Amino acid sequence: MQHTIRNEYLSVTVDEMGAELKSVIYAGTERLWQGDPKWWTGSAPVLFPAVGKIKGGAYKHGGETYMLQNHGFARRSSFAVLSSTEDSIALSLSDSDETRSVYPFEFELIVTYKLSKSSIHTGFQVKNSSSEDMHFAIGGHPAFICPLSLGESFEDYEIVFSETETAGTLAITEGVISKQTLPFLENSNRFFLNHELFSEYLTLVFHGLKSHIVTLRSRKTGTGVEMDFADFPFLGIWQPPGAPFVCLEPWLGIDVSDLAEGELRDKTGTVCLKPGAEHKCGFSMKCVV
Repeated sequence: MQHTIRNEYLSVTVDEMGAELKSVIYAGTERLWQGDPKWWTGSAPVLFPAVGKIKGGAYKHGGETYMLQNHGFARRSSFAVLSSTEDSIALSLSDSDETRSVYPFEFELIVTYKLSKSSIHTGFQVKNSSSEDMHFAIGGHPAFICPLSLGESFEDYEIVFSETETAGTLAITEGVISKQTLPFLENSNRFFLNHELFSEYLTLVFHGLKSHIVTLRSRKTGTGVEMDFADFPFLGIWQPPGAPFVCLEPWLGIDVSDLAEGELRDKTGTVCLKPGAEHKCGFSMKCVV
């Protein structure tokens, strides 16, 4: 079932399946990718309890081996609505026999969406209901239509950071993030988009940026979306080469290629949550022009 929240600037639709954003309409224009299977069926999945692919699809915990699919199971799970108002909604996912078969922890994941003028705040609250330490990663994966306007091309768009950066991108090996860093930004706060970029790099993965705001925008009109990802140490930028959208992905944790079938706790950036403890984080997206 889908739910729509609104204010005077935005109309935003959320699906109970995956607690996933399905539509973001601002100034009468859809900003969110609508999931054409030709390119990618998602729109803005929630990544939990893993970000990315575990090499071999397996990890160990307590002497047992568990299989966990790419980006975890939350995006394919049905959430329950906890509360809703005209401009906000909160949805919850708890452990079940099905989740414990791939992730042996008792938990609750609460995803909230709150509108404020032209901004959407996405909040994550993870609760450990287990009697042992719980290890997880979490992140967002929203895809934004690009180009937005007739008469524009993908090459008319740019990515702009709030600070001048000298930063590399983590390499991808066999579909999994490597510890190797490839040069990318050199004393710059922006780069121009083109389809060949994502053929070369597959996914841009930045770690430890000075910036906490990134903007996807048209160099012709200034139209785009601004994301504040201050709570997240990793930022992924992805596009299937040639697709008419770009994903801006704030990540808390990644999976790296040299930890195949290792302990979940050893994955880079994984959060360790004590029994009864909670972890909160979130990011904001602001539609501009």
